[in-house]
Amino acid sequence: MHSDNKLRNTLVRKIQHLPADKLKQVDNLLNEIEDVIKAKEKTLQLAGSWKEMDNELFNNLTTNLHHNRNNDRQIISID
Repeated sequence: MHSDNKLRNTLVRKIQHLPADKLKQVDNLLNEIEDVIKAKEKTLQLAGSWKEMDNELFNNLTTNLHHNRNNDRQIISID
């Protein structure tokens, strides 16, 4: 925790010494980092969704996937 605060203070000092024209670049970079973190969190929220799924449904979505896809295909003949 102490090292986190030290790093934050160091970053703040560095940002304070940046020229004004570079602040927008730093802000854009921080926004990109936040977007990546949010995207990862959304993906991880789905990870627990499989736990409560019915076994038959789970097997249909995983083990039987290729078989189900082959059976659902419609063959179109061109005459």
